[in-house]
Amino acid sequence: MPPTDPTALYRARDGIYADDLLVAAVAHLDALTWLDAHPTGLDGICAGLGIAARPADVLVTLLAAMGLATRDAADGTVRTTQLARDHLVAGSPHDLRPYYASLADRPGARELLDVLRSGAPAAWSSAAQGEGWADRLDDPGFAASFTAAMDARGNFLAPALAEALDGIPATHLLDVAGSSGVYACALVDRRPGLWATVVERAPVDVAARTLLRRRGYAERVAVHTADVFTEPLPGGADLHLVSHTLHDWDEPAVRTLLAASHDALQPGGWLVDHDTHLDRDKSGPLAVARYSVLLMHSTQGRCWSVGEIEEMMRDAGFVDVQVRDCVADRTAVLARKDT
Repeated sequence: MPPTDPTALYRARDGIYADDLLVAAVAHLDALTWLDAHPTGLDGICAGLGIAARPADVLVTLLAAMGLATRDAADGTVRTTQLARDHLVAGSPHDLRPYYASLADRPGARELLDVLRSGAPAAWSSAAQGEGWADRLDDPGFAASFTAAMDARGNFLAPALAEALDGIPATHLLDVAGSSGVYACALVDRRPGLWATVVERAPVDVAARTLLRRRGYAERVAVHTADVFTEPLPGGADLHLVSHTLHDWDEPAVRTLLAASHDALQPGGWLVDHDTHLDRDKSGPLAVARYSVLLMHSTQGRCWSVGEIEEMMRDAGFVDVQVRDCVADRTAVLARKDT
């Protein structure tokens, strides 16, 4: 682990689109004025503001985490708070909406307005290319640079995850969509008897093999080439890891991957979802709500709540769901395949 804590740097990068989403909501949709007059659930917000369900949910989560809205646990009704009524609702003597309107023409705000209305992700990193990030992974150059980015992120996160999983028995780890294999390396470092397999699609598999060879892990961490959504996962492993993967996909894709894990995992084995997870009531943490905006902008997914992941794991047949804290706003949601 490094001598200093880089959590603030993770938050700065991961939350970079969140402020533009607030600008889009205030300056283009006047969302808080509308919501103040029409407390309603997510469907009502979508109809009233003309926005799609996935980005609407991300927006409501961000507003709740910022203290601008509340979401009723019983019926899902979203209401403005006093903070919103004081500063972002028409008619207040302390109205800040004109201040936000001065940034309405920011490219990021206009791009997020398009995402709000269409529900479709924008290009990765607001690139000129119209392709989504998953399609661009077919390009070896982009695959190598993206894998290097995920590897850099994991250097701090992986040892903490390996420590958090102490006490979970395992002899063979399957790192599903494991990118560079940085998490597999951390786990085999901590467990001398463990060996691992990273499952990745081409050409990411080439980048993974290169990084593993450079680090000297090629003998203990293998790479299996497969598309985890269209091909069965390899059998024989008693620990499955999906790290920063489920947040890239919509609910049907997440359920597909969880079901595939349950099919391939050894009886009694464990599945671990390592990610940034929202609280059960989706009111925060703020850093995770902000990261969810980036994911909503650039992928088909968003940050999932602990409760949502638990429900989907149980529906896939897993039991004994638990949550363990890691570092930098990350948590691990664990579940066991029954014997």
